[in-house]
Amino acid sequence: MKKTLPASQPADLPASSESRQGERSKPFSNKAASNKAPSNRAPSKASAKKPSSFYMKQMRAGLSAAGYVKHETWVLPENRSVLKHIEKKLRQPLIGGAPVLENDMIAGENWTIDRLFSALQALDEVTSNEIGLSLIQGAEPSIKLEMHDFGGLPIYIAVVGEQIIVDTVLVDLESINDVARFNDAVLRSREMFPLSSIGIESMPNGQTVYNMFGALSASSNLTNVVTEVKTLVDNVQRATEAFESFFN
Repeated sequence: MKKTLPASQPADLPASSESRQGERSKPFSNKAASNKAPSNRAPSKASAKKPSSFYMKQMRAGLSAAGYVKHETWVLPENRSVLKHIEKKLRQPLIGGAPVLENDMIAGENWTIDRLFSALQALDEVTSNEIGLSLIQGAEPSIKLEMHDFGGLPIYIAVVGEQIIVDTVLVDLESINDVARFNDAVLRSREMFPLSSIGIESMPNGQTVYNMFGALSASSNLTNVVTEVKTLVDNVQRATEAFESFFN
């Protein structure tokens, strides 16, 4: 983790919300598709979600244009988050202090989507606009995070029963050049992406996509929720590189 988290749970605030056409309100459900009138029209390219590989290319191009260079580093698995923090500090002319991460939940208390949205609003990454934050209204609202340091990569958070689901679109089915071989590679990649899994989902517009996602308890503290988000972003980068040969 890279930023200071709030020391206590923020009070419920009237969150500014948005309802955007084409946004999904429930990351892991295709019920919205079944409620719509059937259509013979194929989903337009404009309405299709961009794969994570697009955002990774945007991020790499931006970093390269800014004068940064890629350097491979080997560390112990438990030190990966520390390395990510150091990497971000090394992108700055001056090295700042280390973040202080504190609990944000009372033991046994579950997050609601509104309370979690309010807590995320107080993060330094959000107030500094490193992460864009919006609440998507719907039958089951979700939170959308736009990771500006990663080309605008969208991450979605939903509170589903006793779980918090964090996910993003890895790639759409049409962008895979050999689906059978790609599926085989994905099934063999379990140990490559700690805390994250890959699944297939049908979107409301009929598009079939591969999602990368993680899950944690709805009573997790804010530090763990943010860690899950950042771990997912890290794993998306690694998956994009590992599976690049399968992408058109």
